[in-house]
Amino acid sequence: MSISFSGIALENIVNPHDFNTIFNRALSFEKTYNDSVLYYADKALEVAIKDGNSQDQLDVLILIVTAEIKSGKLAEAIQHSIRADELALRTKNTGTHIDLMIYIGIIYQSMGLSSRALEYFLDAKNKAFENNYVQKEGDIHYYLASVYDDLNESELCRDNLLISISRLKENNKIKWIFKSYILLSNLYNNIDSINKYLTKAEEVIEKDQSMQLEKITLLNNQALLNKAMGNLTLSKAQYNEAIKIARQSGFQNYLSNLYNNYAYQLMAEHDYDSAYIVLKLALNLAIDLKDTDLRASIYDSYSDFFSSIKNFEKSLAYKDSSIVSRREYQDQQRIQESLFLSAVFETEQKERELLKQENQITRLWVFAISILAFFVAAIGLGFYLRQKLSLSKSKLVSVEKAKALGIAEALIQGQDDERKRLAMDLHDGPVANIGVLRFMVDGYFQKHAKYHEVIESIKSINRQVREISHRMLPAHIQEQGLILTIQHMIETINQSGKFKVDFQSNIISRHSDKLETNIYYLIYELINNAIKHSNGNSIFVQLIEQEDRFNLSVEDNGNGFDQTQVKDGIGLRNIKTRIDYLGGRLELNSDEQTTLFIIEIPTDKS
Repeated sequence: MSISFSGIALENIVNPHDFNTIFNRALSFEKTYNDSVLYYADKALEVAIKDGNSQDQLDVLILIVTAEIKSGKLAEAIQHSIRADELALRTKNTGTHIDLMIYIGIIYQSMGLSSRALEYFLDAKNKAFENNYVQKEGDIHYYLASVYDDLNESELCRDNLLISISRLKENNKIKWIFKSYILLSNLYNNIDSINKYLTKAEEVIEKDQSMQLEKITLLNNQALLNKAMGNLTLSKAQYNEAIKIARQSGFQNYLSNLYNNYAYQLMAEHDYDSAYIVLKLALNLAIDLKDTDLRASIYDSYSDFFSSIKNFEKSLAYKDSSIVSRREYQDQQRIQESLFLSAVFETEQKERELLKQENQITRLWVFAISILAFFVAAIGLGFYLRQKLSLSKSKLVSVEKAKALGIAEALIQGQDDERKRLAMDLHDGPVANIGVLRFMVDGYFQKHAKYHEVIESIKSINRQVREISHRMLPAHIQEQGLILTIQHMIETINQSGKFKVDFQSNIISRHSDKLETNIYYLIYELINNAIKHSNGNSIFVQLIEQEDRFNLSVEDNGNGFDQTQVKDGIGLRNIKTRIDYLGGRLELNSDEQTTLFIIEIPTDKS
């Protein structure tokens, strides 16, 4: 029976026993269909393993990792990356080991764990320098720039991009030079600077006409810039050229995004009939690609389209569809995060098992040598071996503590990123819908007797949703500092009238963003826990800085709970996880009248 894929029988296009034929077939789909890449790459890997060729295994594993990253299959990508890295280290392939450190960094960055990604990129940079691996320096500086961009470190991003371009020119890496110029153009807000780096990117493309995918990216950015400048004729021509290239090259995902952007161009020209047709093309492609995030963006575009032609009923309907798709996408992301963290945890468990096995072997050797030592130098040698065993156990404890800290950091980062996404969804979804609802009420019910009462209710709901969104996402903590951000959160709670929160602090100096953000979320979770479960009406928060630690206390006047009976809920478990991650200590006191959390956090953990 023949195996078919992408509409073609496998036996008709490849020799199933020849690695190069299958591998090249996988490469042929690299810019079009990731599923096809993975299908043929898996077949190639089977052949490489059967042949016992380590280099072929490494080549195909790296291809699998890149395809899985593009497809968003990050749990599988991290497992294949670690598997490939073990093989690279075993075969002493330093260059590939450095490449794989970059790939692991990319995977962590794709998961939103930018701090972990930065560690891998910096480690790759140091190893490349130590091993004189100059051909990868430009790539590494580009990835450092991209992660600094995620962390809003604009100056560090710009510095690394300039270094990247210099190194890439030395190695004549045209495509990477192009990517660096595109990222540079995104760092600026003024038109002259954006245009300057887009022009440099265009000069790079002119040297290599095969860079069709890169040309699409450039044309899209140029079209967006010209549309913003009001040069609609030029931007329209650039969109049409980009769409033509994407169609001819089969770049379906890029084509869907282009259609979506082009629809706004047509709306700006008031060509609504054409805009509707283009949006339909974009949506059909997104559905075929099973890209729920892209589908949500296109539903948003539909909502804007119907709002532009004053059809508010359909505008609201598509906004609802966007919210549903966005939630579906977030559910998929949560599943991916869970799978990813499980994959990381599973890998770390295997490392611990290997370390335990090494210790068992060490103990066997200790036993054997101890018998010999009894006849040679029982006391002296026995003491030495006991010390060796003790050091081995200490090593195991240290490794387990480090791994546990890494998992805790990933879990906390995942929770904080989820909270940020939820806050943004509240802002982009309900708040936007309330705005449309206000517009409709103004348009249709202005003369109704209850008009002013309804408007005040809408304003109140809008204010409450915004306040919840802002409390969950401390957007200004870097500019305003920890204390002002906490005070702002407490003000919004007090304005609700349901709880009275008092706050005292002696902190006047700034601390690291990491420490301030974690303390903010810790206070947020403690207050939220009291509001949900205490049945009280007042909370007192005190944050005192001493020489080497913070003392945080949160007390409410609720009915408390029996500490011998209570089980950790999600809220309390999150609080304890964050305290452990900060190296702190928790004391919990509760009776029938009050509940008091007393927490110590060392400042040297920042």
